[in-house]
Amino acid sequence: MSDIVNKIKSIEKLYQAKGCSFKQLKDAQNELGLSFPEEFVDYVKAYGAISFYGTEWTGLNVEGYLNVVQVTKQEKELNSSFPVNCFVLENQGIDGLIVICNEEGQVFSLQYDKLEKIHDSISDYLTECLSRAK
Repeated sequence: MSDIVNKIKSIEKLYQAKGCSFKQLKDAQNELGLSFPEEFVDYVKAYGAISFYGTEWTGLNVEGYLNVVQVTKQEKELNSSFPVNCFVLENQGIDGLIVICNEEGQVFSLQYDKLEKIHDSISDYLTECLSRAK
């Protein structure tokens, strides 16, 4: 198991959904036609989806803009530049800026057709998100 669950556990004032089941996880991957990286799998199995310090990550066991399947499918419909092997981790809600993750766990910012790698892992991105609160 990755270390991301312990990092999330240490967040004060964490809001979370209920962790997802193996079936929900497999159904989501099948619907999106990709495999989630280990850190994302560990995170959604433990927490479903999370919100903290103005940061909201997509996940499972939630509906609407935080549901990883719904928001990823919507972004793929709206943006022809959305990479095939990626899913939405966070919608910044600012000028079309979203944070996406690929099957290897690398994290990118995507704004319309501008794609930029910002972190090697979801855990590294979590560290950045936590630093925003300081």
